[in-house]
Amino acid sequence: MRFHKLAISLIMAGLIGGLAYKGYDEYKTSQASEPTVEVATDDGVLGGLEVGQRAPQFELETTEGQSVSLADYEGQQVILNFWATWCPPCREELPELIEFGEDTGIPVLGVNATKNERLGKRDVDAFLQEVPVSFPILLDETGTVEKTYRVVALPTTYVIGPDGIITAKQVGPVDFDWLHDRTK
Repeated sequence: MRFHKLAISLIMAGLIGGLAYKGYDEYKTSQASEPTVEVATDDGVLGGLEVGQRAPQFELETTEGQSVSLADYEGQQVILNFWATWCPPCREELPELIEFGEDTGIPVLGVNATKNERLGKRDVDAFLQEVPVSFPILLDETGTVEKTYRVVALPTTYVIGPDGIITAKQVGPVDFDWLHDRTK
């Protein structure tokens, strides 16, 4: 009887070890095929990039398929807002971002965390049918820009100065007054 228990235990341990090795091998293979992402290397930004740091350049497509780059706004103040359709605080702040952009003329760029949407771009398109926006919605389909900026929570908003330096940051929803106070 003890021999049977020992044999079964050894077989189970072998199966578990084999599955673990196979899983690790698949993980290693999948990591090798992912594109390299430039991420800020300052250890002080584990919670995201901070005020005073240069905003990393990026290029993403809008929901209409146009290519938009942060460099397109060089010399201007820009509001960069990371959001998702399933995020209640993101939905809550959207009217404030729309009003701010329309009232001030300061460009607002909405970076959708498309990789985290259940149906990807289809979720974004459906949402924008309900809530049309007056600023570009950029699709971060691979999560590259989200990783580069080290976004840890949605929504996260950055105010970027004309010189490309981050002048303000808010993790959580923003309102018109917060945006206005940080863009004077």
